[in-house]
Amino acid sequence: MADHRQDEQRPKSNTPNQYELRQRENDDVSMEYTGASDNRKSSSNGKKRNKHRFWIGITGLITFGMFMYFQGSTGSIKDVQSNGIGKGMKAGIQLAAADDSAGLEARDFKIEMKKNTTTSRMLIWDFAAEDGDVVTVKVDGNILQANITIMHSPVALDIPIPSAVEIIGVKDGGGGITYGVKFPGAVQNNAYFNAAPVGSSNVYTITGQ
Repeated sequence: MADHRQDEQRPKSNTPNQYELRQRENDDVSMEYTGASDNRKSSSNGKKRNKHRFWIGITGLITFGMFMYFQGSTGSIKDVQSNGIGKGMKAGIQLAAADDSAGLEARDFKIEMKKNTTTSRMLIWDFAAEDGDVVTVKVDGNILQANITIMHSPVALDIPIPSAVEIIGVKDGGGGITYGVKFPGAVQNNAYFNAAPVGSSNVYTITGQ
């Protein structure tokens, strides 16, 4: 009995037993796993956000590029009626549904080319209805190409620099002969819109530097 009482009076040890140690280890592992999982989720969410921002940026660049490309391809006949010049307009642009609605006067133009340019091209097209208008092109008084039926798709002709390019009206398909021209390599990136009644002509004086 005395021994039993002595055992009861002995202070209990604070040292954890094996079960408690294993339980603590399991809890620690669980916490570490949870923390790692949270970190992975955070990293995954960050990657998704970065990818989302990346595609937003790409979409913005594409939209801006399309805007820059097409802004020079838009316009109306009102933009060129006063002087026949379409600033920054691209070859092949369509401005009117019919020739008789263009309201253009026949004009001559002087085109200055960029420095050291010795040859270039002239692009000519019908900016209104494809109604069978026909023109002849001369360079320095000599026929470069005769009887061109002008269409919406530009026709390219090589020209020397300097030179005088003459466009002569040959056949009116209806409503008057109207056309657009552009000279790649010119100092001013413009298109020119003109009218050439049958038997008359427009002269483009092409100068170098």
